[in-house]
Amino acid sequence: MKATNSAPFILKLVGLILILSSLIDFITLLIPIKSQDNAWVASTFTQMVDRGIIPMIGLALLFLSYFLESGTIASERKPFLSLRFWALILSSVLGLAFLFIAPLHMNNTRILAEQSNKQIDDRAANLTADLNSKVQQRQDQLTAALKDEKQRQLLDQQLTQIGQAIASGQLKGDQLAQAQQAQKELQQLKTDPSAIESKAKDFRNQGLIKIADEQKQLKAQAETDFRKTSVRVGLSSLLLALGYSIIGWTGLREMGVFRGSRLKAPIR
Repeated sequence: MKATNSAPFILKLVGLILILSSLIDFITLLIPIKSQDNAWVASTFTQMVDRGIIPMIGLALLFLSYFLESGTIASERKPFLSLRFWALILSSVLGLAFLFIAPLHMNNTRILAEQSNKQIDDRAANLTADLNSKVQQRQDQLTAALKDEKQRQLLDQQLTQIGQAIASGQLKGDQLAQAQQAQKELQQLKTDPSAIESKAKDFRNQGLIKIADEQKQLKAQAETDFRKTSVRVGLSSLLLALGYSIIGWTGLREMGVFRGSRLKAPIR
């Protein structure tokens, strides 16, 4: 079916709008430049690659409009005055840009991963120091309390109350188990004050295990996320670079820009 006269114009218009809007979008993403901020660099590269296909669609529509107008994509005597020439130059520039983005993004992602691991390690170190401080503080408080006669009397009262609650049969299930455990621990502290140190050590070890497990999980999750981002954006950037480069260099060669490669216009 033969294309209507307005079809090439519409295709060219839509193509130009897609190209120009994408360029405005890219410029907006780059301003203000924060090259020392690795997070900003990663976010900017990711957004540019995610939107990188839009100018390519615009170029395809633009070249299709030229093909519908003339029935071929032939060379021109003055290619530098042609919109198609500058579109091909833009395609070549975008190809180089995305070619550079791929390794830069991968290296930047590696730096971000190292920073993330350091933050996780620092957080774990802070939690460990806080845990040790709290355990030592509580241990000192209990040791001092057991040396005080009033505190020992209060401990006896607590043991009596717990024993009465257990004997009454009112406690069932988890409540009974918790009461029995509390009674056992309080009785142990009363008869052997040195058990405080053992209890504190057990509590500290449990806390350290929990911190280490959380640290390991956070590192594994961060590594997975950074690896996915690096591979996805890196490969997508290389594909865009390949596509834009092929479009640009092939088109310029067909227009006869390179010496010895000018194609003759078809005889009508």
